Amino acid sequence: MQNFKKYFPIFANNPWLVFFDSWASAQKPGYVIDWVKQYLENDYANIHRGSYDLSERSELLYEDSKKKVADFINANSRVEISYTYNATYAMNLLATSLARSKQLVKWDKVLVLISEHHANVVPWLILKEEIWIELDFVMLDDNYEIDFEDFKKKLDDKVKIVSFAYVSNVTGTIFDLPKVNEILKKMKNRPLFVIDASQAIQHFKVDVQALDCDYLVFTWHKIMAEWWIGVLYGKKELLKELRPSFSGWWSINWVKKDSFQDAWLPSKFEMWTPNLNWAVSLLKALEFIESIGGYETLTNHENELVAYFLEKFKKYEDKIELIWPKDEKNRVGVFSIKIKWMNQWDVSDFMSEHNICVRAWHHCAEPFMTEYPKTATCRVSLYIYNDKEDIDKFFIALDELLNR
Repeated sequence: MQNFKKYFPIFANNPWLVFFDSWASAQKPGYVIDWVKQYLENDYANIHRGSYDLSERSELLYEDSKKKVADFINANSRVEISYTYNATYAMNLLATSLARSKQLVKWDKVLVLISEHHANVVPWLILKEEIWIELDFVMLDDNYEIDFEDFKKKLDDKVKIVSFAYVSNVTGTIFDLPKVNEILKKMKNRPLFVIDASQAIQHFKVDVQALDCDYLVFTWHKIMAEWWIGVLYGKKELLKELRPSFSGWWSINWVKKDSFQDAWLPSKFEMWTPNLNWAVSLLKALEFIESIGGYETLTNHENELVAYFLEKFKKYEDKIELIWPKDEKNRVGVFSIKIKWMNQWDVSDFMSEHNICVRAWHHCAEPFMTEYPKTATCRVSLYIYNDKEDIDKFFIALDELLNR
């Protein structure tokens, strides 16, 4: 396999490290780190107001990052890209803005998957308390895929929003969202289709045109950029009609004593001082992906690791439960395991003693974890800087744990 570790300084500084927690947050390549440092040393200044060189150079980098994001997800224009702090913030901003715009009112229904991250559950539960919308959960089948019979049964005329994750952060399942969209298009009054792509964008190409989604959210720290930058994508015609649930600074055109006017796109959803160095980190993370061969390289490398992990795991099938679909196609590299007679925190702690970073608990998907595995799991997540030696170290440690 190609050695991608060499691009990531954290492994040179921690040569013993096996990092299997990339689904929480990915490590940063030196290319990104160096560019952020260079930007802060040479070009940093606030944007949108200054006519001096530093401000203009910063603004160009900011806008270039949006153009790059629009290109990566095949959006029609950079004005369809609004930056937020992260995907959770983007989902909350979208939900509350839909309510403020009266596009979601009393007794309207929102459908989500039972496996959703809390970020795609709690914002709708808040609106359930505040404006009395309904929230219903679509179940999964025995293979952890969408139960389409259940989906069709719950998809009635009251449904105004269908908000699904593209990939489960517990099982790694890539859900069949094109099929979801085909079903929605046949409805007389098609609900808005919202996608949480936070666990998809770092693994494979996400194409908003092919998905025909109305809104899409994701966060960039999982794809090797810095924290505190996320994206709210929306179709231009929908964003024009959507009123932000809060506002100020750059997101307004003018303010009078008794009124104000929202700014034009995309500024109307960015009511804060822009995260400039984070935007630079995002631009450079996407450039780094292009430099190593793009999504084809990411996908091929991960598929090889997944196959190797599953082959090694066969030895443990009678001892450890793997929350993993029977069909190994259309999956990404995350493995939630459960040793029935052990507390999963103990598994995580044992791995940490061997310099192996994994994650234990419900993975911010409590409705799913209480419905299906019915307990916590220990999650192993793979990314571009992992290799077969990392997997070997994990199973050596696992053998030691089980023998104890």
